[in-house]
Amino acid sequence: MEKTNFDFLSDIDFLQKVSVDTLECLASECQLKELAVGEALFQDGEEGDSMYVILSGELVVSKNEIEIARREQGDYLGEMALIESKPRSATVISTVPTRLLEITQEQFQAKLSASPDALIAIMKTLSSRARENLKIFESQDSNRTRLHELESKNKLEKHVKYLMQEAGLTSREADVARLICTGLSDKAIASELGLSHHTVKDHLKKIYAKFRVHARAQLVSLMYK
Repeated sequence: MEKTNFDFLSDIDFLQKVSVDTLECLASECQLKELAVGEALFQDGEEGDSMYVILSGELVVSKNEIEIARREQGDYLGEMALIESKPRSATVISTVPTRLLEITQEQFQAKLSASPDALIAIMKTLSSRARENLKIFESQDSNRTRLHELESKNKLEKHVKYLMQEAGLTSREADVARLICTGLSDKAIASELGLSHHTVKDHLKKIYAKFRVHARAQLVSLMYK
C-alpha cells in the first residue's frame, strides 16, 4: 500500500507526538516538489524558509564540495529553516528523479509551534546532525593533512636522491646523509648502521667534501632547500 503524506509526516521523529488532527491538516496543506536528476533543491548560502520530506528518490548533501550525507525516502532535510530564517548551510542535489513534500516555516509555526515536544525534538535533531557534520569535516581535514604530508615526503625523498646522485655519494654515504637529515647524532647513526663512530666520521668528511659544505647544518639546509 502506497504511503500517504500523512504517513510520511507521522514517521518524522519530531512530529510523532503531534496530534493526528494537526498532522492531517499539515499534510493537506503541504506542497509536492519534484526534482530531475542533478537538479538542486537549494544551494549553500541561499535563503530558505522550508524543510522537505523525501517521498521518493535520493539527495546528496554537500558543503564546500565535500559530501556530508545522502538522504533517501522517508528522510527529511532543511529543518533548520523552520526555526529561523537564515541562509542554507549546505547544497542539496538529486541523484535520481526525486519527489518531496515541502513544509514551510509559516505552516510549521501556525500548526506546530505550540507543541513543546515538537520544538524540543527538532532541536535535538539539529544538534545531532551538527555533530555528524563536524565529524565528517574533521575526518576530511585529517585525510587532506595526511595526503599533503605524504606528497611532501615523496618530493623531499626524490630531491635528496637526486642531490646524492649528483654529488656521487656511495650507497653507504647516502645512508649516512639520510640519517643526518633526520637529526640523528654521529653515535646514533653508527648504531643504526652497525658502523664504528670513526667510520661514520670518515663518511661525513667525504660527504661534506662532495657537497662542498663544512658542517652538518649546511648539509641539512642543502637537502631541504
